[in-house]
Amino acid sequence: MRRIQRILHVAGNDLRLMVGDKVFFFWTLAFPILFIFLFGLLYKAGDNAPAVAEMTVVNLDQGRWGSYFIKKIEAPGIAVTVTDKEPAEYVRMIILPADFSAQIEARRGQALAFKKRSGASTSAAARVETRLYQAIARTISELVLYGPGDLTKFLDGHPAFRELVVVKGEFPPKTVTVVPSGFDHVIPGTTIQFIMMMVLIYGGIGVMEDRKKGILGRLLFSPLSTGELFQAKLLGRWGLGLLQALMLFTVGKIFFRLNLGSVPLALLVIAVFSLAMAALSVFIGSLCTKEDVIVGLSVLLANIFAALGGCWWPNEIVPQAVRVVARISPAYWAMDALHKLTFFQGKFADIALPVGVLAALAAVLTAVAGRSFRIRD
Repeated sequence: MRRIQRILHVAGNDLRLMVGDKVFFFWTLAFPILFIFLFGLLYKAGDNAPAVAEMTVVNLDQGRWGSYFIKKIEAPGIAVTVTDKEPAEYVRMIILPADFSAQIEARRGQALAFKKRSGASTSAAARVETRLYQAIARTISELVLYGPGDLTKFLDGHPAFRELVVVKGEFPPKTVTVVPSGFDHVIPGTTIQFIMMMVLIYGGIGVMEDRKKGILGRLLFSPLSTGELFQAKLLGRWGLGLLQALMLFTVGKIFFRLNLGSVPLALLVIAVFSLAMAALSVFIGSLCTKEDVIVGLSVLLANIFAALGGCWWPNEIVPQAVRVVARISPAYWAMDALHKLTFFQGKFADIALPVGVLAALAAVLTAVAGRSFRIRD
């Protein structure tokens, strides 16, 4: 018990000294909030979907199936405009070729050209595309039910086969229906980035200065052992990361309606990630002898890891090759877990892998930092 009290006393004193720095709250709270506000508005998902989605159909078909297919596209919330030539301006458009009916009656496959204007509402486009898939599915189903008969006579009779199939679109459970964006992405991303930056800077400089000023050496005259002193330094920096995350998440919840999914699991992710960064900060502080080197290295690592890890933009939208390279970043695993909680309604099983990777990284960095920890230069 006394051993734990000694470790907690030194860790608490370290945290108090870091928090007591004159510019601490600017760099750990005020400046990140400015980032959150600016980038949260910049990357906010646009809610500009019109009530009625525009759809232009260029019907070049020389038979009757084109008109029949167009009727299946029509639906409340979709304004269908039919024309016989491609317009100069359109929002989204599908082209039915001249042999559309002939290909259907010959039971042959065909490709339909679908075009959409860049910058148009993605939500409206999703509605139109869903309706197109439904129309295609209904048409094919009716043809299957009709059987091997003469399809040139399909539209003349057999009404029982028409409008018989109903296709409904819905998402499977836990399917993300929006690209991670807005404050729900920016607040965790900014938190992860600034935990890296502040823990590495404050933590690394603190270890370096305590060693150069002889504070670590003098502490060994107390009942503290070298191992206990290392644990205290590690614990203090871990506490710094947790404190910063709690401040930013609290501000995000109150002012920006932050959604973290499961708060306990989100805090678990932050705790494991902060432990890894705390160990890295002790390692950097043990090796470096100049403050400007620690600051430069910390800022460099934090920004590289943040960019690769999805703190600046969602990793869900980058190419697969970039996502593979991004796995070298601790931020990647933290953001992956937080996105699964926030946007995929994930449970513990869903974040077990990223949390496990972060825990393994924390264990390795702790072991390396412990071996590198020096009392004197």
